[in-house]
Parts: sequence; structure tokens; C-alpha cells
Amino acid sequence: MADKGSVTRSVCKYIQENIEAGKWAVGQKIPSENELCDALGVSRVSVRSALQQFIALGMLESVRGKGTFLISNDLSIFQPAPDSKPQQRETVDDMKYIIEFRCLIEPALCAKAAENATPELIENLSRLLTQMKASIGQGRIYIQADMEFHLEIARFNSNPVTVSIMQNVFQRRKELGEMYSLANGYYGGIYYHGLILDAIKKHDPKTAKALMLEHLQRDIMDMDARD
Repeated sequence: MADKGSVTRSVCKYIQENIEAGKWAVGQKIPSENELCDALGVSRVSVRSALQQFIALGMLESVRGKGTFLISNDLSIFQPAPDSKPQQRETVDDMKYIIEFRCLIEPALCAKAAENATPELIENLSRLLTQMKASIGQGRIYIQADMEFHLEIARFNSNPVTVSIMQNVFQRRKELGEMYSLANGYYGGIYYHGLILDAIKKHDPKTAKALMLEHLQRDIMDMDARD
């Protein structure tokens, strides 16, 4: 049986393919949740999760009482970076180990940041998210803003040992071939960073922690899917 994450990804791919093929025009109402469930043979939870991702990315808009509409057909956010070349098996394994290590640290850092968030932290994270959105198609610039987003959360906790560890982790990621993380495009980082920032703004540590863990685990699942 497929896990919920893989089912949601298949729904996302279906939505992406319909947009790419021009089956849904900008301004057009797309099929309802129930219609998508019937067409794909999946649960409403998976369909709703996929739709929420496209809404968060500014491609779909849900209008209460009317349905969901396509408001942008720009799919550049899903395009892999030109030099996101496949890596050797050992390198991919090492990258997974790095993310697994980050799973042990970053969710707790994110929860603490949400609990004690200041206007300065929110402003800095908002700026970095804007930089990520503005650098779609510019792999290394995007990745630098991506890393800085995570490091900003680590720095906020004012623990120099933690910051030093995280800096070393990202340096190792660079050495292994950072562009490989963009083989599935840019949307994952922008989507999750937006949700994480929203949870931090709301001072919601539980949600921020869960989202950071889901974000990192999604990276591992994406690597497994490319094996």
C-alpha cells in the first residue's frame, strides 16, 4: 500500500500535467475535490493536501462556495536545476545521512523559534523566502537563500555550538553536490518554508516543529524516489 506522501505526490503530478498540457486555462475552475478523487481513485485527504500545496505556491485559488481556480500556469518552480546531475550511490547516501541528522536537531530549533519569535526574526525569514521565490531557475542563489533560512532559525536560538554544527552540516552538503537537491525543482522548499514561516508568525511551536520534520523527511523521500 502506498504511503500518504507518495499518493499526494501523484496527485500533484496529475495537477501539474494538466496545467502543462493546457487542459486547465488560467481563470478556469478546475475539477472539484470529489471529481479528482473519482478520477484518480485516491482519498479526499490526499487530494486536499495536493491542492493546498498549489494554493500555497500561488497557482491555485480556493473561492468559498465557488470552487478552486487556476490563477497561474507558470510551472518553472517545478523544473529541475540544469546541473542537478545524478550523484554516485555513496554520495546520495551521505546526503541522506546529513538530512537524517538534521531531523534530530532542526525541528526542536524551529519549535523554540516559533515560541519566542521576534519581529526581527520574522522579517529576516520573510526576506529569505522572498529571495528564494525570486531566484527560481538560479540554482545556487536559491540554495544559498534556502540554507540561510535554516541557519537564521539556528542563530535565533543563540547557541554558538548549534550554529557551528549547522554551518558545518551545510558546508558538507555543498561538498557533496548541493544542486542535486533541486532535481525535483524548487517548489518543495518554497512550499514548506512558507508554512514554517506562517507557524512561526503565529507563535505555534507544535506546528512549526511538525512542519520542519515533514519538510526534511520529504527531502529524503524525494531522494528515494529518484533511486
